[in-house]
Amino acid sequence: MLEWVRGYQRDDLVPDVVAGITGATILVPQSMAYASIAGLPPVVGLYASVVPVLAYALFGRSRQLSVGPLATISIIGAVALAKLAPAGSSRYVTYAATLALLVGAIHLALGLGRLGFLMRFLSEPLMAGFISAVGVIIITTQLGPLFGFSVPQESLAYETVYQWAKRLDQVDWSTLAIGLATIVILLVARRRPRLPTALALVIAGSLAVLAFGLQDEGIAVVGHVPSGLAGPAVPPLDWDVVRTLLPAAFAITFVGFLESITLTREYARKHHYDVTTDGELVALGVANASAGLFQGMIVTGAVTRSSIVDAAGARTQLSGVVTALVVAPLLIFVPEAFSDIPIAVLAGIVIAAVIGFVKVTEARRLWRVKRSDFWIMMLAFVSTVGLGLEFGVLLTTVASLVLIIYRVTQPRIPELGRLPGTDAFVELSRHPAAETFPGSVIIRPESPLVYTSAESIEHRLEALGPDVHTVVLDASGVNDVDATGDHALRLVAQRLHERGVRLLLVNVHDDVRDVLDASGLSAILGDDCYFASDEDAVAHLEGRADP
Repeated sequence: MLEWVRGYQRDDLVPDVVAGITGATILVPQSMAYASIAGLPPVVGLYASVVPVLAYALFGRSRQLSVGPLATISIIGAVALAKLAPAGSSRYVTYAATLALLVGAIHLALGLGRLGFLMRFLSEPLMAGFISAVGVIIITTQLGPLFGFSVPQESLAYETVYQWAKRLDQVDWSTLAIGLATIVILLVARRRPRLPTALALVIAGSLAVLAFGLQDEGIAVVGHVPSGLAGPAVPPLDWDVVRTLLPAAFAITFVGFLESITLTREYARKHHYDVTTDGELVALGVANASAGLFQGMIVTGAVTRSSIVDAAGARTQLSGVVTALVVAPLLIFVPEAFSDIPIAVLAGIVIAAVIGFVKVTEARRLWRVKRSDFWIMMLAFVSTVGLGLEFGVLLTTVASLVLIIYRVTQPRIPELGRLPGTDAFVELSRHPAAETFPGSVIIRPESPLVYTSAESIEHRLEALGPDVHTVVLDASGVNDVDATGDHALRLVAQRLHERGVRLLLVNVHDDVRDVLDASGLSAILGDDCYFASDEDAVAHLEGRADP
C-alpha cells in the first residue's frame, strides 16, 4: 500500500472508482452463489468480500486482480467440511473459517519461506484436466437448486447425477425456467463484459419475488441475512479438525494460487509493473487469514471478475478498496436487499460461470499438438470426476512430480549428423540424409550433467558399436555439471580409453569447464579434447587436424 499510495496519480481516481464499483456489482452475486456451493449461508460469501478484499489491496501488488470466493476452491472446501458437520450448520460455518485460516497460514509459510517455486510443479495439461473436472462437479451440485428440488450431495459426481435423475418427477418448472433464463442471459451477455448482468439478474429476480409473491408459489429464496459486518473471532483450532482439513487446505492453496499468480503475471506484463510469486503468496495469505478471523470463507483471484475489473479501467489497488467499501454498507444498512434473491438465479450464475471451466478447446489443442499432454489432461479429468476431488488433487500432484522426475532423469540424447554442403549439425532421426563420419559418433545431451541425468548419459555413451573409435560429445546443451555428473563422465572416459575410443568434448560452457578443471578430469582427457566450435571438431573427424 505504501508504494501505490505514495505514487498515486489524480488521473487514476475516476477509473479506479468506476472499476471498484463494477467489481462490487459482480462480486456480490458471485460471492453469495459460491458460498452456496460451499454449503455455507450466502452471507458468508459477503463477509469474505469486505475485509479480505481490503487486506489484498493493502498487501498485494497486482492492480487488477479481483479477490473473493471462487467456485473451484468452494467445492474443494465443501468436500472437506462435509466430513466434520452438516452443510449450513453453525459448526460447518465455524469450520469453514478454520479452513480459511489454515489456507492463509500455508500461503504465508510458503511466501515468507521463499517457497513460491513449488507452485511450478503442476503442469498446465494436468491443471486443465483438474479444472475441467471441477467444472463438471460444480454443475452437478447445482442441479437440485436449478430444478427446484433437493438432491443429496454424494461424494462422487456421477452418484449425485444418479440421485438427481431419480427425482426428475419433482421438477418445479417455474424454478427451472428462472434458472435456465439466467444461464442463457449470462452466456449471451459475455459479449459485453462491462455490463453488470449478474447484478441486474439478481435485482430483477428479487423484484419479481416481491411483485408476484413467487416465494408463496414455491420459489426458494436466500431468506434472512444478518445485518452488520462479522466481528473478529478466532475459529477453533482443534487438532482433529485441523488434521481433517489440512489436505484440503494444501489442495486449495495450490489450485487457488496457480490461478491467481497466472492472472497477476498476465496483468503485470500487460500494464508494465512487477509482481513476485512469494509476495503474492503473502498477500493472499493475509487475505485468507482475515477471512478466517472475520467469519468468512476462502478467497483467491478470479478470472472473470479480474477481467471485468481490468476492462472497467482499474489502474491501482484502490479499485479493490472501493469494492470493499461498496459491499460493507449494503451489509450494514440494507441486508434485507439480499433476502428475496431466488436460489435458482444464484445457481444459474454459478453454472454460467463454470461452463468455461470445461476446457474442450484445450483438449482438442493438446490432441493436435502433443498427444502425451492430452492423455495427462484426461488422467486428471477422469480421476477427479470418477474418484473424487481429494483423490483427484492427490493424483494430479503426484502425476506432475512423476512427470517432472521422468523428464529430468530421461533426457533426450540425439545423435547428430552434418547437412550435406553445410556446417550445420542436425538430428539424424529427423534428417536421415545428414552425413556421418565413419567410426565416429556425435551425440548432444539436452540436459545438465547432474545426479538425476548422469546415469542415462553414461549408458548412452557406453552403448556404442564395436567399430566406433571416436565419440564427440556436443556439450552445448549441458549448462551445469555436479560431482555425480563429473564422476560419471570420468568413468565413461576411462572405459572408452580402455577400449581405444577417443572422447572429444565440444562447445563446453565455461561453468562446466571450471568444474571439470577443478576435478582433474580436464587433465585426464587432455586439453586437445576441448574445442571452441564445431569446425574444430570436424577438422579432427575428417583427419585435417593433428590429434
